[in-house]
Amino acid sequence: MARKPPVTRRSAKKLTNKQLNTVNDNLAKRIERLHADNAIEATVISHMGYNVIVQTAPEAPLLACDWRQNIGALCAGDQVLISDNKHAARPVIEAILPRKTVIEKHNNYRGAKPFAANIDQILVIITHQPMFQPSLVDRYLIMANVVGIDCLIYFNKTDILKDADTIAHIERMQAIYEKIPQTFWVNGSIKTAHGLDTLIARLDNRRTVVTGQSGVGKSSLINALVPDIDIQTKSISAASGLGRHSTTNSTLYRLNQHTMHQGVLIDTPGVRSFDTYHLSREQINNGFAEILPFLGCCHFSDCSHTHEKNCAVKKAVEENKISEIRYLSFLQILNECQAL
Repeated sequence: MARKPPVTRRSAKKLTNKQLNTVNDNLAKRIERLHADNAIEATVISHMGYNVIVQTAPEAPLLACDWRQNIGALCAGDQVLISDNKHAARPVIEAILPRKTVIEKHNNYRGAKPFAANIDQILVIITHQPMFQPSLVDRYLIMANVVGIDCLIYFNKTDILKDADTIAHIERMQAIYEKIPQTFWVNGSIKTAHGLDTLIARLDNRRTVVTGQSGVGKSSLINALVPDIDIQTKSISAASGLGRHSTTNSTLYRLNQHTMHQGVLIDTPGVRSFDTYHLSREQINNGFAEILPFLGCCHFSDCSHTHEKNCAVKKAVEENKISEIRYLSFLQILNECQAL
C-alpha cells in the first residue's frame, strides 16, 4: 500500500477568504445560540485521551467533559462553552471560542495540531550545561513573531557559571537578544532562587507557555513557580479517572495565588523545539528584526546573502549592525525551509 504523501505548506489546502468568513459567521451564530441556552464558559486545563479537563473558574472544581467531534482540535488554554445535559453522563463541550493566539505543532502527515491557546508569551529556558544553541532560540523567536506574542528567555544555573570565557559568551548572547523587540532575558538559578522575583514579575497576570530542552531545569522551575503543583496534578488525575497524571499533552497550571494574580503556565512536555519548515520566507525574515531592514537592499534581487557582491546583509554583518551568530542562524533556518 502506497504511503500517503506528506502534507506540507506547499500541498496543504487552505480555505479561501469566502469560506473562512462563512465558517466564522456560522461559529458566531452557534456561540450566540449557546449563550442564549445558558451554556457555561470554561478553560481547557488538559486533553488526556478521551478526557478533556476543564475549569469554569480559578477556584472551581475540575470537570471531565465529552466534546463535539465537529468543533476541531482542543488544547490547553482554550476557552470553550459547555452544556450540562441532565441526560448525559458528563458535560459536553459544544464550541471553542475564537482564539486570541494559538501555537501549533506541525507534522508532515497529520498537519497542524494546536497545543496552547490564548497565550501572551513563551518562556524559553536555556543554560550552559548543556550549552544552548542560538539557532534553537531563534526558532522560538520566529514562532513568537508569527503568533504575535512576547518571548521571555530564562538563563538558568548561574550558580555554577564560573568559567570566565563562558561568562563572557553568555553576556554577549544576552546583549544580542535583549536588542530584539518583544524579547526579554532574565538570568537566574532555580537552585538558589536567584532571578525568580524578576521572572515572576514577567509572568504575573499573563498566560505563558513554558518550553526547554532536556536538562535545562524546566520541571524544577515549574515546581518553584507552582508550589501546589502536586495538588493540581492530583485534581487533574481525579477528574480524568485515569490515576496518576502522566501525559505528553500540554497542561495548564495556575501560579502561586499568594504571589501572583491571574498568572498561568502551560507546560508542554512533548514539545522541546519548533519546526520552521512549514513557514514562508517572509515569516522567517520577520523573525529576524535586525536583518529585516537590509533585505531587499542588495544589488541582486535574488541575493542569497552568502557569496554575492554588494550584499547589504553581509555588509551589515561586517559593520557589526547584525551579529554574525544571528546571521548564520538566519541562513541555516532559511536554507532548511527552501530545501523542502
